[in-house]
Amino acid sequence: MDTSDKLFELVRTLLQQLPSLLTLLVCILFAAIRWKRHPRISLVLIIGLVLLILHSLFFAVAYNWVPGWLRESDWVSVPTMLTAMGFIYNAALSVPLALLLIAIFMQRNPAAKPAQNAAG
Repeated sequence: MDTSDKLFELVRTLLQQLPSLLTLLVCILFAAIRWKRHPRISLVLIIGLVLLILHSLFFAVAYNWVPGWLRESDWVSVPTMLTAMGFIYNAALSVPLALLLIAIFMQRNPAAKPAQNAAG
């Protein structure tokens, strides 16, 4: 497969991921809007979401080019390569998912109750 075919395949893969990537961007925007209310949680959430976006982009590129490079070099067999890439993919995915879980279960201070007037 030549370079133009690989670029076309990469663009096709990224377009398939576009709904997920847009959803992650909207979630980042939502976390940024809620920053004043829960700054620590928003920070952890934004870091996790950015890492998810980077993970998606990095592995779209990796799955597009790495198998071809390794096949050409006869360095490793295809099943071994795919197993290793799958392990690395899932190991790398565990970091942003852990950050999202941390953000979900972080301690939140209760919102301040509005002052009630003396009349009742």
